[in-house]
Amino acid sequence: MANLKKIEFVDFGPYKMVGKEIRTKIEGFNPIFPSKYPTIPSLWQQCFSDGTFDKLENMTDYCPVETPDGYEGYIRDFNKEDGTFTYVAGFFMKADTPVPDGYAAYDIPACTIAKAWIEGEEHEIYPNADQLTMEAIHQHGYEPDWQNYFKCEVYTEQRFGMPQRSGQKVLILDIYIPVKQD
Repeated sequence: MANLKKIEFVDFGPYKMVGKEIRTKIEGFNPIFPSKYPTIPSLWQQCFSDGTFDKLENMTDYCPVETPDGYEGYIRDFNKEDGTFTYVAGFFMKADTPVPDGYAAYDIPACTIAKAWIEGEEHEIYPNADQLTMEAIHQHGYEPDWQNYFKCEVYTEQRFGMPQRSGQKVLILDIYIPVKQD
């Protein structure tokens, strides 16, 4: 079972999220009835195979040292009516980063974020991360900042990438959500 390992509230930004994006929706992965939307796993596969991340990693002048060493899955623009949202696989970069052709970019203003560590096996983390993070946000006297809302899955090298490559089953996924005092 996934659990909240840690939560802290920190100043964050301003940054720019730069990467490749899709408009998608969380649906079951049924090969008999495939989704009409592109899937998040297929976006990650594309970005690792087509050099998306290599290009961003080579833009070293625009990579802030204070952001995590890893990859980010940035979620925004959730539509309650049809359940779709924008998902960007990429990096947090400096606010003045020039956007390469074919990449999407979103400005992230300076804000306070809840920075949660969700620990568990990968298949347990994703369906439980939102609830665990939101409960902890409220327990600490905060609420989501809906005016500047985004959610970000942060796949740090130390807590997610290296353990996964070494065959560990229990990983830690960081979740970032902008918050304000209750």
